[in-house]
Amino acid sequence: MKLPLRRTNQSNLRLPSSHILSPEASRKSRRQRVQSTAIPQLRSESESGLGNSAENLGGFFAEVKATPALGQVAVICVTACISLGLVEFAGRPQTFLAVFSSPAGPDPYWVLRLKAWWVACILVGYVALPALVMSLLPGKRVRDCHLGWRGFAQHYWIYAGLYGAVLPLIWLVAQTPSFYTFYPMYPQAGRSWSDLLMWEGMYAGQFIALEFFFRGFLVGGLSKHIGALAVPVSVMPYMMIHFSKPLPEAAASVVAGLVLGWLAWKTKSIWGGVCVHCAVAATMDLLALAQKGQLPWLHG
Repeated sequence: MKLPLRRTNQSNLRLPSSHILSPEASRKSRRQRVQSTAIPQLRSESESGLGNSAENLGGFFAEVKATPALGQVAVICVTACISLGLVEFAGRPQTFLAVFSSPAGPDPYWVLRLKAWWVACILVGYVALPALVMSLLPGKRVRDCHLGWRGFAQHYWIYAGLYGAVLPLIWLVAQTPSFYTFYPMYPQAGRSWSDLLMWEGMYAGQFIALEFFFRGFLVGGLSKHIGALAVPVSVMPYMMIHFSKPLPEAAASVVAGLVLGWLAWKTKSIWGGVCVHCAVAATMDLLALAQKGQLPWLHG
């Protein structure tokens, strides 16, 4: 027996309007629908992201408060930023000129006074402020900044070897104009013995502050919490303060920072780095003066 066929209504077979559009129009309509639904979703995700950021920030401070070690690391890092900013901006010649008026008449030691201001800012930023923070942190002491002499006395030969190793490199670099036009940083250092000795004395004080800050405060203060990682952490800002120096010296500061930082961490003493720094700096100044014929004993 044959079943009767139902006549299909043509209107039931009518496709949606989106299906009878051209392919380009169809893609365009789909894109518009996706965008219309995506924008509110992105907006809600953005708003929730801001809320999560605020919650995460609050959680971070809560964790710092609950974890004394993390809090001390944060305090040391923030202090380091303040110290670096103080030395960079307060130690500028423009700041000195804003504080002290220019001399009414000729002053042969005006530039030396400017350099003394720079060194004073370094002593405040790299020694006084970090030492105060270390004395106030629970469980910390200023002598934790690797101020012991025993490690240096037992390993002085390592530092003597380092100076001997870099001496030929210093001599080679001293032949380049970019080097002997930059050094000494006090241009009148070769004018007389008194100028040279006063400048080298201030320069040595600057290196004591430098080693105290980078190899004492940063390496010594952070190594208790992050171990040997404190050494590369201290090298990053150390290299950045050499950006104004000649390129070879700026590049060498990375190696010097790693070596001196590791030695300070192992020997618990910054004094070997102080001695190497002072010896290298004095050698560089004397070689630069010799290149320019400005050594004090050559003209007075």
